[in-house]
Amino acid sequence: MLSRTQLLLVVVGFCLNAAALGDVDCSKRPKFVDPKTCCPMPDLITAELKEKCKSFDMTPPPRPTDASGSLESKRRHHHPHPPPCLMECIFNETGIYQNRHLDETKLESYINVVFADSTDLQNVATQAFVTCAEKVADFEAKLSTERPRPSPPPGMPVCAHDAGHLMGCVFKNMMKNCPDSIRNDDQECTDLREFFINCKPPRGGPPFSSEKA
Repeated sequence: MLSRTQLLLVVVGFCLNAAALGDVDCSKRPKFVDPKTCCPMPDLITAELKEKCKSFDMTPPPRPTDASGSLESKRRHHHPHPPPCLMECIFNETGIYQNRHLDETKLESYINVVFADSTDLQNVATQAFVTCAEKVADFEAKLSTERPRPSPPPGMPVCAHDAGHLMGCVFKNMMKNCPDSIRNDDQECTDLREFFINCKPPRGGPPFSSEKA
């Protein structure tokens, strides 16, 4: 049996290790690693859907900056999102997410096909969609109270940005909560995962939340 002193040393050591794991410098982005190297999984978007929606795979050019400091301004200068028109097409084709409503029955049917070989991934993906749909709804509600959304650049179709926000959030959520059965725990992947978990996006940015789900 451990003496009181030995037990105290064990506890202190455990606490120091735990603190070290959470000691992430959010001002320094980790070395780039393809997220799918860290969490190898089948593509969430099927080849059939990509083909059907390929004409919508376009990214609008960056808008001019403004000095207002508004939520919309910050939102535009956040990291790129998946092309909103492409994501809107994919969600319309599957019926998973339309008019800012997540259809959990259609989501389950789709996820069970895409991740047919892994119940772990099915569970992680389902929870990611539910969590992110709520975050996107909150973000869009706050944005709509500030001022009307600007018109798209010339030649670009009018598409709902929440579709791109949702898919970006889902992908990041799944990377953070990658199942143990497929997760790569190499140092570079661990650093990336810790950054995702502990570092929040800039204030006013899209809901690619770094909170633990």
